[in-house]
Amino acid sequence: MLFTLERNYRLRWMDFDRYGHLKPQAALDLMQDVATIHAKEMGFSDEELRDKGIFWIVTRMKLVIMKQPERLSCVTVRTWPHTQTKLSFLRDFLITDESGEIVAKATSEWMVVSIEKRAFASALLAYDGPKDFDEARTFESKPKKIKNLDKEPDSSISMTPGFSDFDQNGHLNNAMYARLVLDALELDETLSVESLQIDYRHEVLAGSTLILETLHEDGAIKVRGLGEDGQIAFMALVETKEA
Repeated sequence: MLFTLERNYRLRWMDFDRYGHLKPQAALDLMQDVATIHAKEMGFSDEELRDKGIFWIVTRMKLVIMKQPERLSCVTVRTWPHTQTKLSFLRDFLITDESGEIVAKATSEWMVVSIEKRAFASALLAYDGPKDFDEARTFESKPKKIKNLDKEPDSSISMTPGFSDFDQNGHLNNAMYARLVLDALELDETLSVESLQIDYRHEVLAGSTLILETLHEDGAIKVRGLGEDGQIAFMALVETKEA
């Protein structure tokens, strides 16, 4: 069994924004695809977990875009897990271009939820194979929880995700949160995303409307996604750089 997996992809025209910058959701979508393939090969695919009465959710994702790739160029996406704890499973990613340079890197934290109780279950239920993975981390430490807004937001916008934003579990797809965040920010051509962290707090179901509040703070941008009940659905932290 391989504890790392690589897949090659060709970046599509639609993976870039109007200014030619790689969309964060496109990078996350590729990472989600290769993670799904790897989970199946390791024996904890969605189907296998459902047979155990559980399913995966991602609770935190941090992406750093190191360089802008060329449109229609080929990239390699690599993923590997880290030794699981009782509560969670960490999985890292690298995207490299044809010359081997790093385009983007990311880390993610996953937890297991009981289908019946809709409550967290032990991550040890999901995988019973070898557990001591000896792989380097893409970040020196696990990203910290994003703090809530401590000031009045600079702006607020209402968004209702559409049919194609939701996955087969009826939840807003992980990568689509990045789309909502960037749609709320509307960066101009002088700026591109350097890093994006998303903390997923509460599930967003089909038909939900979100209020996205943004706050520029300490050289970064926080985005808070509120559900109709006022609960925080997610927090995002975006750092930009000159394009």
